[in-house]
Amino acid sequence: MRLLRPAFVLALSFGSFAAAACGETPPAKSAETAAAPREAAPTTTAAAVPPKTTSLRRSQVKAGIARGLGYFLQNVTVDDYPVMRNNKFHGFKVKAISTELGVDIQPGDVVTRVNGMPIEHPEEADAAMRTLEKATALRVDFERDGKPRTLELPITED
Repeated sequence: MRLLRPAFVLALSFGSFAAAACGETPPAKSAETAAAPREAAPTTTAAAVPPKTTSLRRSQVKAGIARGLGYFLQNVTVDDYPVMRNNKFHGFKVKAISTELGVDIQPGDVVTRVNGMPIEHPEEADAAMRTLEKATALRVDFERDGKPRTLELPITED
């Protein structure tokens, strides 16, 4: 069953690569910056809230696909075993997801489908990933507190 987990994370993380400025990595620190002593960061009363992700750019989708599985695995953690209902695959339960993603998926949510496709097996997750190259939106069906929900992010041409 452990092979299923990476397949799911691959599919779920598609929303994450765009939300985390897909295709861009933070600039490397210079030796001077890295060696400089750190000053205490000012304290604030309000926590920084990342902007909500409302759409994906086609170039971001293609860049995310090109980066491969390892890139996707950085942003989401799911339970090792799938959620079963009536002895059948139902979905994967999210254990942790980066808050920087700005998407409405939270720990405890159970993701059931990506772009209308089941994600039980690695080949299904791969197929869901490939549909995004030409899809008009990323759609993630999930349950929160037993109630069905959908995250839909339009994919815009750039």
